Amino acid sequence: MFKAVEKDIIFNANKSFTEIVDKDYDYFCERISRLNINPESLKEKVSSFNVALPSWGVGTGGTRFARFPGIGEPQNIFEKIEDCAVINDLVGITSSVSPHFPWDDVDDYPALRQFTESYGINFDIVNSNTFQDPAGSKGSFKYGSLTHIDQSVREQAIKMNIDCIEKGITLGSTGLTVWIADGGNFPGQQNFSKSLERYVDSMQSIYKKLPED
Repeated sequence: MFKAVEKDIIFNANKSFTEIVDKDYDYFCERISRLNINPESLKEKVSSFNVALPSWGVGTGGTRFARFPGIGEPQNIFEKIEDCAVINDLVGITSSVSPHFPWDDVDDYPALRQFTESYGINFDIVNSNTFQDPAGSKGSFKYGSLTHIDQSVREQAIKMNIDCIEKGITLGSTGLTVWIADGGNFPGQQNFSKSLERYVDSMQSIYKKLPED
């Protein structure tokens, strides 16, 4: 397994902080013991804690607002994985990455999974972004995706989510988060009841395609 940062480098860099960290830890244990909290039990729970990094987190960010890319920003999911691996080497609790599609689309998903596993990283929840128009789309999500009044646009958004499920299965993911930006800008601009009905109907179509686990 490839390590972006050697453990010896991290260990040596932390040496100068060991004494003060040990003192802080001893005080912390004493403090919570007075509150009838078992430090060892808490330590055991914390040691199993893991955080999934969002793939956009190592770039300028994922947002519907303007973005201003910085120097050295990853250009694709492979470079994002490399950056996430560095973070995991440093903190040790971020061994999974949560990708966003279509931002992280690739041609070969088995190859992406193999590449990711070579860094000791796996994939967590996959995310579908229907708050922007994917490249080459026939319909627009400007006025909604899963709740759009045009059935063809809703079907496009549903298909996009089903595609995400299939990508997630290939990558070893076990969940899907649906990101939408459907809604109105002004009171009375949208019939919320009918919009909710369309949303539920769309989500039912997506749910049927989820694997049993």
